[in-house]
Amino acid sequence: MRKLYLLVLGLCSASHVYGQKMEYSAQLNSGLSRFGGESAAKVSAIMLSDTGHEGHYTNTPYGSRYSLTYGVGVQTQLITEKSFIIGAQVTAEQLRSNVEILSVFRAEPSSVNAYSGEGKTVLKANFLNLQPYMGKRLRANNLYLDLTLGTDIGFNQKLQEKGEVTLYDGSKYETNRERSKPGIDLRPRLGMTAWGKHVGLSLSYAHGLTNYQANMDGGNSKVYIRAMRLGLLYRL
Repeated sequence: MRKLYLLVLGLCSASHVYGQKMEYSAQLNSGLSRFGGESAAKVSAIMLSDTGHEGHYTNTPYGSRYSLTYGVGVQTQLITEKSFIIGAQVTAEQLRSNVEILSVFRAEPSSVNAYSGEGKTVLKANFLNLQPYMGKRLRANNLYLDLTLGTDIGFNQKLQEKGEVTLYDGSKYETNRERSKPGIDLRPRLGMTAWGKHVGLSLSYAHGLTNYQANMDGGNSKVYIRAMRLGLLYRL
């Protein structure tokens, strides 16, 4: 947060010294996110434990199926005399993915038994997200279009797995457990925002570079977050 404060202070100082324009806005966003990479899964299984639902877990919870996301944030940006943009955005958001569950496995004393069913597991990742960016403002009649390129720096607060499956005999099982999370998730991000007088509509895509299974023993699994966001901004 100290770095963000210094960045905002620097932008404000520059606007006073050179007569450039500062803009401040609040944002609500939603969209779709999932995991990509060679180890992201469309289908997985729930592994049962005798310690109850908190002991159950999804074999591969990093789903390649899109799920709905949401977030809220603030943005500040400097517009130069030549319409170049330097800015930063801070958001609190939840990114999600889901994987279809088609089977359940239970370890018995002398064997492992498999049971068929239907369900899904959702992986919820809560972030405090900082996005520094640069770009260019274009004008068309009474509308402005901001084209930007930046990087999400996602500080992962919590990574929670919640799954459920119903077997064909009517039995139901759930999972609800925290997963190991990376400290920082880096995601290069391309975006554009169309502005009217005070209201803007933004569209962006972020392509994660942080492997969520980098520390997994005995394998070379690779899963990365992919996120598409649609945002509504109000310029203060």
